[in-house]
Amino acid sequence: MNNPGETMTMRATVGWGLLGGLALAISGCATPPAPVKPPPVVATLPPPPTMPAGGYIGMKSAPKRADGRYITPNLDNTDQAAVWHLRNALNVAALGCDQAGGGVIEPYNAWINTRAAVIDRYYQAYIKEWQTTGWGDWQRVYDDNQTRIYNFYAQPAMRKAFCAIAREEVAQVGQVADADLPAFARASLLRLDRPFTEFYAAYDAWRDYYQPVVKAPPAPQTTAIPVVVPPPAAVASPSGASVATATVAPAAAPGEGAVGAPIEAAPVSAEEVIVAPAAPAAVPSEDTIVAPALSAPPASEDMVVSAPATQDAPAAATAPPQG
Repeated sequence: MNNPGETMTMRATVGWGLLGGLALAISGCATPPAPVKPPPVVATLPPPPTMPAGGYIGMKSAPKRADGRYITPNLDNTDQAAVWHLRNALNVAALGCDQAGGGVIEPYNAWINTRAAVIDRYYQAYIKEWQTTGWGDWQRVYDDNQTRIYNFYAQPAMRKAFCAIAREEVAQVGQVADADLPAFARASLLRLDRPFTEFYAAYDAWRDYYQPVVKAPPAPQTTAIPVVVPPPAAVASPSGASVATATVAPAAAPGEGAVGAPIEAAPVSAEEVIVAPAAPAAVPSEDTIVAPALSAPPASEDMVVSAPATQDAPAAATAPPQG
């Protein structure tokens, strides 16, 4: 006789095995979950460029050199030109930055007073450069150049940023040794020019985005074709006299941008119709067209001028009344 404990153990083992097999069967028949789709990729475009503060539609930007740099008064300067241009730039800052943060007048005056001899030496060498050009009007050209430098640094749209850099430069220039002044001037002018070149770049980006420059294709080479205008043809009037008709100008040859376009006749308005005076009575032939009589309205000082009203056409054999 079997042991009751072993019998219960076997039953439990068989039961768990059946349950496990049933679970495997159910899991094999279950539908697998749908794959999770990744979120759609949304393209993020950079924001469109904005007009820089102080810019306006149609303003002129500085041209660029072949190397891509904007043209300013401080490119390819000699040592003496760099020193004098720095003096000009800081002079404009001393005159115009009082309402844009100030802080320029006192250090500027201290620099030109304590280093007057050094600045004058560079200035004399700078003037000699202009004199040795051989130009008879070098003084006028020099004066114009100085005016352009002042106008460049006095542009109101860049004044706030220019004055902020000028305060830093004028605080340092007084501590520069005389021999190092040209090198400092070159580097300082590049920093002082930065507000202007950055403004030009921002404006050009805005202009090119909203108002792209489209270059027109080259115009096709056309050869002028002479047009012979025939003389006006004579048309017989009811009286038998020859009446010259109005000359019709030939159609012009198509110009640029109108290659192959059909030429349409211009409409004729009422003001362009020329009415011939009434001719003596005559028997109309088959080829003769009798114009209807026109009645002129009585004129007055305040009447509105308009086209004359036509009356009903008379019978075929009736000639127009004599005037």
